[in-house]
Order: sequence, then C-alpha cells, then structure tokens
Amino acid sequence: MPTAKNRPPIHIRVVRHSPQGLYVNLKNGETGIIRAREISWADQDPAQWRETHPIGWEGYALPVPDKKGDIPELSLRLMEYDPWDDFFEGLDRESVFVGMVTGTYTYGAFIEIEDGIIGLLRKSQLPQKIQASVPDVFWHGDKVAIRILEVDHEQRHIEFTLAPPQNLADGQLPVERHSFAGSFDEEHELESLLNSTFPNNRILVVEDEPAQSTAVCGWLRDFGQSVEAFPSAEDALQFLSTSEIDIALVDAGLPGMSGTELAHEIYEKHPQTQVVIMTDWARANELQEAMTNTQQQGFQFLYKPFLPEDLANYLLYNQDHGSRTNGTNGKHAIKRPSIGDSRKDIHTLLARCRKKLGMEQVFLFALDTGHRHISIPDHVGEGSANRNAIGRLIYSPVRDVAEDGEHFFIEELGEKEQKRFHYLLEFAPMITACIGAPVPTNSTLKYALFVVDRHAREFSSEIKTYMEGMSLAIGATLDKISLKEQAALIQRSALMGNLTSGMIHEINNLVTPLQYDANHLRRSLARADKDPDHDREAIKAEISSIEREIRQIINTVKIFGKIAKKPQSEILKVAEIIEDTIVLLTHLSKQTKTKVYFPPPEQIIIVRNQAALLEQILLNISLNAIQQISEYQPASGGAIRFDIELIDEVKEEAVCRILIHDNGPGIHASLWEKIFEMGYSTRQDGSGIGLYISRSLMDEIGGKIYVADSRILSGTTFALEFPVDF
Repeated sequence: MPTAKNRPPIHIRVVRHSPQGLYVNLKNGETGIIRAREISWADQDPAQWRETHPIGWEGYALPVPDKKGDIPELSLRLMEYDPWDDFFEGLDRESVFVGMVTGTYTYGAFIEIEDGIIGLLRKSQLPQKIQASVPDVFWHGDKVAIRILEVDHEQRHIEFTLAPPQNLADGQLPVERHSFAGSFDEEHELESLLNSTFPNNRILVVEDEPAQSTAVCGWLRDFGQSVEAFPSAEDALQFLSTSEIDIALVDAGLPGMSGTELAHEIYEKHPQTQVVIMTDWARANELQEAMTNTQQQGFQFLYKPFLPEDLANYLLYNQDHGSRTNGTNGKHAIKRPSIGDSRKDIHTLLARCRKKLGMEQVFLFALDTGHRHISIPDHVGEGSANRNAIGRLIYSPVRDVAEDGEHFFIEELGEKEQKRFHYLLEFAPMITACIGAPVPTNSTLKYALFVVDRHAREFSSEIKTYMEGMSLAIGATLDKISLKEQAALIQRSALMGNLTSGMIHEINNLVTPLQYDANHLRRSLARADKDPDHDREAIKAEISSIEREIRQIINTVKIFGKIAKKPQSEILKVAEIIEDTIVLLTHLSKQTKTKVYFPPPEQIIIVRNQAALLEQILLNISLNAIQQISEYQPASGGAIRFDIELIDEVKEEAVCRILIHDNGPGIHASLWEKIFEMGYSTRQDGSGIGLYISRSLMDEIGGKIYVADSRILSGTTFALEFPVDF
C-alpha cells in the first residue's frame, strides 16, 4: 500500500495564492496545486495559510494518489500524518461509521468518515425505493451512516454501503408501548390504596349530577372519609353556616351560583377549608379566566373523568402541598407574570424607553373595551404603585389614551391636571411628569404607553418623536406575539382534529367488548343464582375485565383532555407527559407500522411547566416523524424513541432534556434551522407550521428546541430543553 511512509516527498515552491489553495512549482518544472483542505489537518482560513505559506515559500509535499486531474495535486498535511498508515489495521468491517458528504455526482456520493479517509457510496447501493438522483438525496455536509464494502489499498479507494436501518429498540429499552392500560396492575393498585391510612377529613361534596355525586361520595367513604353532599352552592353555604369542614370538592358547573363563585365564597368566609374544583377540560376552557384567578389563589383542580386513585392521591399527597396562602399578603399580592421569550421583546423595549428618557417608571396598559377593564401586561422601573387602584384606572387618562388615541406630554402636573389625573395619581402617587401615547395594534385590546417621573421634566420634540416610534415598535411586537398565539391555537385545533378520530376509534374498540362483557356478566350472575356452585372466580375475572375497559376509556379521555385544555403552569412528571403523548399517538402509529419506545428514565424528573404546551410540542415532533417514516418506508414502517435526562444540575436551575429519535429519512444538515421557519416544509403537503409553532411554544416556556443530530436515510434526533423551574 502506498502510504506516506514509503512515498517520496516532492520539493515545491509556492508561486500563487487562490481561493482553492496554493499553486506551486515542482522540481521538474510542472505546476501543481495544494487544495485548501490539504494544507493542514486543522481548519484554517485563507489569511492564515497565506501567512504561513507566502509566495516564494519552499518545502516538501506528498502527491495525492487518487487525484488524477490536469495538474498534479499534492498534500502538505500528509507530510505530518497519513491516516491510511494505520486506520485499517484491525478494522471491523461490520463497524458503522457516520460520515459527512463532501461531494455528489450522478453515480454516487463521496463521504469522509475520518479526516483524510474518503470513499464512494455508489447509487447502486441505495435502496430501490429511492428514485431521486444522488445529488437530490445527499447534500454537501449531510451526515450518513455507512459501512465499508471494499478497500483498494493500492489505489487508496474505498467503496461504502448504507448501514442497516437504526434499531431504536437496541439497549435497555422496554417493550413497545401501544396499550392504553398503565404498566401497573390496576386491581392491586386500587386494593393497595384502599388499605392505605388516609388522614381523617370532613369533606363536603357539591355536585348537581346524582350519579357523579354518588360515585365521588362512595369512593371517599371507602377511603374512610366523613362526607356530606349537596346539589347546589346555596345548600352548601347554608350547611357551612353551621358546620366546619376540612375539604370542599366543588363542581365548576353548578346551577345558580357557579362552582367558581362558591369557591371564592368559601375562600373568604371559611379560610381554613381546602377547596378542590371538579370540572372537565371543555368547561375548564370556557371558564378559563375564572379558573385562572382561583388557581392563583391556591385552589386545586380535579379534571373529569377521574378515577378513585385520583381522589386517593389528593388525600395522601396533594393536600399538604396544595395548601393555599392565607393572610393579607397571599390574597392581595400582585406579581407580574413570568415573561415568555417572545414577550421579553416587549420588556426590552420598555426598559430601553426608560433608559433613553431617564424616567422612573414605564407602564404598558391594556384596555378591554368590552368589559371596561384595564390591566398591566408589563412595566419596568422602581417606585410605589397602589395595586388596589387598578380597577379605577378606567376613569383616568389611561382610557383616553388607549381608546381615543390621545397623546399628551405633561412636564409638571399643575392644579388644572390634578382633577383629571385623580385616579391615575391614586394608582401612582409619585407622578409629577407624565407622557401618554397610544400603542397601535390589530388586537381587540387597546394599549397605552405611559412614562412617568416624580420630578418635573422638559420634553423636546426629539423625545416626542421617540415616543411615537417606540409606540409603533411595541405595537408591531404585540401584533407579532398575537399572530404567533393565533397560529398556535389554529395548529392546536388541527392537532386535536388529527387525534380525535384515533381517540374515537380506540374508545369504540373498547365499547363493544365492554357491552359484551356486561351482558355476559349478567347471564353469569343469573346462572349463579340458580347454581351456588357456579364458578365465582370467572365472575370476578369478568368484573375485573369490565373495570379495566372502563379505566382505559377514562384514561384515554383524561389524556386527550390535557392537551385540549388551555395551558397553565403546574407540577408535572416528565415521564407521564411522554407516556400520555404515546397514548395519543397509538392509532396513527399502528396505522403506519411505527413502533414507539420509551426506556424507563434513571431518575424521576419533576418540573413546573405547562402540560398542554409540552404535549403539543411532543405531538408536533412525533407526528412529523411518523409522517416522514410513512412516506419513506410505508411497507416496513419505522420507530420512534423518547429519552429524558437532567443536565446542568450543578447550576442553580437544572434543565430537563427530552430527546426524540426516529429512523426516518433524515434532514439535510443545511436545513436543520430552516425547518423551524414559518411556512417551510420538506413535505409537499406539509403546512410548514408545526415546527415553527413548536419553537415558539418552547420560547414561551423559556426552553429551546433544535435538531441534535440527523443522518440521511437513517434518522433524526430532536432535542427539547427547558428549565425545571420551581
């Protein structure tokens, strides 16, 4: 084999620099070229190698044996080290290499598996199903998983073949998860819960549907609780006027006084009572504003349909952790909500405005013209503000600016302005100088930008122009945020539509067996009445079967409800979010022969985040992978695998990482970022919105999503990273 050790070096002299490399004169008078990649093993920019090898530089280089062009090609880096000297010693031909495409032609693609080790993957080695030309399949810079087919040491030539499809079930992976049933034995789990020692509680159940009330009260009594039940809020309040209770389970949709109104009544008049609101995901969305307010005060929720273990887990674990904050600070403290990445732009603009003008505080007010209500989406600066006066700002110049589009620049509040600014001064007593400017948007809300200071100020024409420009910038940013939110809502609705047919299909598959089992049980019980020796174990087995089928239906509806309800921050087990996602993918994964794996994580990872958003993101990535797999290999199908881990644990805020692997067609390296752009899709019928929305949603929760790795014709790995955030 002609290695660097036995090939004689050639004397050279640099005569010209070009973007391609160094042109050199050889001893025999010929002109040769040393391409940029052959100058050094280290990556160098042209300025560097022009400096180290100026015109006139002399030295020695080795010929590149597999290059037979019009002029000789040489290499300086082979004088340092030739990888062919030892790369193939003891090489296992079954080894899989992940190489990078360096060039494509109609007959095949050249792939580099190690610095200086380049071979050819011929078109004949591609699967027959690949009808596209080689330059369309492989792009420069793509990764490809290959094996070595042949090696010609004399010619320094390598032939590659594609590596077998990635087997995502390799390693310590569990069996495929396609069942709605949990991994535990439900009957034994429930029996274990019934035998648990529960805290003794006096519980009030307020539920207007008799069947629901009977079930909830029955389960609670099975858990040793003292229970009183009423069908209306009015009856419950009358009972509470003479009795004390520990826990109130309140249905959100009560007739007359609603459940959320009852929750507030109990909160005010019976602060020692824990309140749990029972509702389904559809009503939760209808009552989102009211429920958000109650949740901020510390109330908990149980989403229907729920199972006895949901009640048991509340009694055993959640009650202590869900205690609301009593006292003045807990009831009246107003905090600005945490800012998602897309809303940080607004905060940055407000901070820039305050710095530019040198004033104390900047407020962005929002006016709901329908409800005549003013809120504060964001503000920057230090200074006192009377939060109890926010409701009366509707009678202040804030309304004039937001709704009527009025501008004003008041350098010093005088007696003339005191009356008009009465309610604004009640909100911020320190105001002496004030600027108010409307913020133009396409939103149904009206916005106003206020900049205030405790000292008198002079406002030049430059400042007035700056405020107009800042208002336009904030308005454009608000419209951008609104567009993202609307796109996310539309995509979420489309996602639910995609999943609904599968959910209905799976539930229908359970309903018929459930009906059969119920009828069969009725006949078995009739025979047991006539024959005392009838097999009672068989009857017990039938009852267990019915319970399992009912449980599967309830679990299916619960999981679907998580993504259907509006997002809210909550404490989550990351593994459960992934397991729920897998259940929602069941029907489609079966249709496309896509196996889904989720190895048990090494540790339980708990985060505070928004379950609905995380599931939407996971579903977007997973559905995209399934669609790609079904187009690439419809006959054989493919696989998806989820992995989770904690990273950056040494920092104050640990980060959770979810990896989603697939063995689909892969993504060209140059598109790893482009696929997240609005409207871009690698599929002809793709909307180009799913990955864009996924990145936007990750921004909202302070995380990031990116392509961690991808190999053409053998799969892609997406990474989701977000803070644990307690």
